[in-house]
Amino acid sequence: MTLVEALPEATLTEVAAWTVRDLDHVSDVRAGLQETLVALTAAAGADPQSGAGGPALDRIVLVASELVTNAVRYGSQPVTLRLLQHGATLAVDVVDHRPDLPPVPGTGGSGEGGLGLLLAARAAAGIGWFRSQGAKHVWAQFA
Repeated sequence: MTLVEALPEATLTEVAAWTVRDLDHVSDVRAGLQETLVALTAAAGADPQSGAGGPALDRIVLVASELVTNAVRYGSQPVTLRLLQHGATLAVDVVDHRPDLPPVPGTGGSGEGGLGLLLAARAAAGIGWFRSQGAKHVWAQFA
């Protein structure tokens, strides 16, 4: 797997954000993301449970949870989860303040992390990362 250094689509804008303090806080952030996604889907006139009119919400929450957990474990605080949207396209962007390349599976020894990125690559339409103002962003986009 190759993780591309790239920005997400420029048309995406932030619709919600959560600060993640520690691993115990991940479940609260996941619940907030789920609630926001259901509200956005309902506002667009789609059934949040069917995935009609957009990506399956459970996939987005799962990928976000994996990326946030990686950031809390291997990154530096503060860690922020951002939900981005443009029309039916959604993306999650996880920001931490350790600007080095995210761990990619298969490039190091066992237990070095990166499996969340592998899951994201399989579940999302696209993933990538970039550095900005001393922070690292890892994003996953869903069409």
